Amino acid sequence: MKNIASKIVIILTSVVILSIFPSCNKENRIPYVPVNFIVYPDLPEYVSIKTPGNFLYLTGGVKGIILYCQFTDEYLAYERNCPNDPYETNSVLDVDSTGFFLICKNCGSKFSILDGSIVDSPSKYPVLRYQTHLENQAIYIYNQ
Repeated sequence: MKNIASKIVIILTSVVILSIFPSCNKENRIPYVPVNFIVYPDLPEYVSIKTPGNFLYLTGGVKGIILYCQFTDEYLAYERNCPNDPYETNSVLDVDSTGFFLICKNCGSKFSILDGSIVDSPSKYPVLRYQTHLENQAIYIYNQ
């Protein structure tokens, strides 16, 4: 009887340990939210986005969106939620003073504004990028 009790204790302990380990290795990812809206660059509040190198902060996504004009007919849209710790309240990306990088003041992550790749960061992931296309003087920003 003592032998059976010790086997049960070992099995239960193993089950508890195995159920804990996967949660310790859980990776925080930016939560999915649907994004589907249009920016009209001819409107006064958006006219600056028509110049290459300029950007706008927009409402949408998880913590906002950065819309960047790469060329006169090409736009990039990024989630402002820092991928390093997306559930931290202050993990928000801003464009730095040079206009070339996205930075998180909370963790120090730094990403390229040209493609969202990691430049200098504790983050293991690049910036979340939304799809964009220009059609009939409208910039469509969306995800699948």
